[in-house]
Amino acid sequence: MPGTIRKLEPSKRDGVQRWELRVYVGRDPDKTVRDAEGKVIKQGPPVHASKVFRGGKREANKALDDFVAEVRATEAGSVVGRTATLGKLLDKWLELLENDPDMARSTLETYGTHVEKHIRPALGSIRLDQLRVEDIDAYVGNLTTEKKLSARTIKLNHAVLRAALSQGVTWKWLTDNPAKAARVAGTKRSKLPKAPSMTTKQFETLCQAALEDDPDMAVFIWLAGISGCRRGEVCGLRWEDFDPKRATLRVERQWVPGKGGQALSDYTKTGEGRDVFIGAGGVTILETYFRAKTAEIGREPEGWLVSYNGGETPMRAKGVTEYVSRLLKRLGITAKLHTLRHWKSTELQIQGVDLPTAAAQMGHSISVMAETYLHSSDERGAAAGELIAHAAGKALDPSALELALAEGAAS
Repeated sequence: MPGTIRKLEPSKRDGVQRWELRVYVGRDPDKTVRDAEGKVIKQGPPVHASKVFRGGKREANKALDDFVAEVRATEAGSVVGRTATLGKLLDKWLELLENDPDMARSTLETYGTHVEKHIRPALGSIRLDQLRVEDIDAYVGNLTTEKKLSARTIKLNHAVLRAALSQGVTWKWLTDNPAKAARVAGTKRSKLPKAPSMTTKQFETLCQAALEDDPDMAVFIWLAGISGCRRGEVCGLRWEDFDPKRATLRVERQWVPGKGGQALSDYTKTGEGRDVFIGAGGVTILETYFRAKTAEIGREPEGWLVSYNGGETPMRAKGVTEYVSRLLKRLGITAKLHTLRHWKSTELQIQGVDLPTAAAQMGHSISVMAETYLHSSDERGAAAGELIAHAAGKALDPSALELALAEGAAS
């Protein structure tokens, strides 16, 4: 495993002499061509491990000897990995995530979008052993100045890059992670934009506008607000999850949007199911909806709770988002579907609901201190359900809902 040394230009910063140290590792196994029996038909290109040394020639020769010993002590596959490009690491990392059963498809697609749209075009061709902190600093700066991405998007993009490089360190393709030392411009000093808020009056306006246009969607919107569930969780509610005696909905699954359609996940975002109390007002709305759908389809609905065809087909999560976005824009309300979760959280806070109860109802985590010393209960949850149902009482009138569904079925 011979090594070579090549004199480079002195450093422009301090004038110190620089040397490139190179050690031959072998042939790239990923580019070696074999026949069906495993016999090598064409060797892969030669692979070298390299590094830059700063100092005198005698010290550089000593550093080369040390580098040769280091490479000899390292598994060949790891060295080959270190001399691969960032693009190759990204491919292997995404492949690893695709085979992870706990990885949400929407999260994987988000990572893939950042990789293909931003990271790979800018940094993918750089070899891992030549990737520097300054390369990543320049890349992140370009996302701000040239691509004009938001601080939140840049922070997520950097997190994706950092995670991929961390996996490279685990595989020993890198000795350290240059993304950890990179500066994420603007995200530390500037405040991230606050989530849009919604008043109870705006919630009422939204529900009533949907009722005139699409009664089933009005029920979805109202249910998303009163339950505080995420959109995929509302899509995943089934009639057997509804307990009118306890005035609860059991949340334990969600529809996750992705390429080619949505997929059903048998667990929530937090991985734990929960009972959400919706109060007597919530029970009235759902019982009204049940009766109206029974009259519309000629049988009692079963299966998916909010559905155009009596439970056979669930609502499409992306379709609901698109509908609500258009409706909000038409109404001049600056918000989005997820804002309904913030509306419920705010209402619970206004009504004085204690933190553990509110967190349990929303499917949020709370601090260890609060979890240890404060506890929720079904009685408190039921009281919270009554409060939120009262707050949403004017948003959707049961009589108006029944009439609108009947008119829709008749048309």
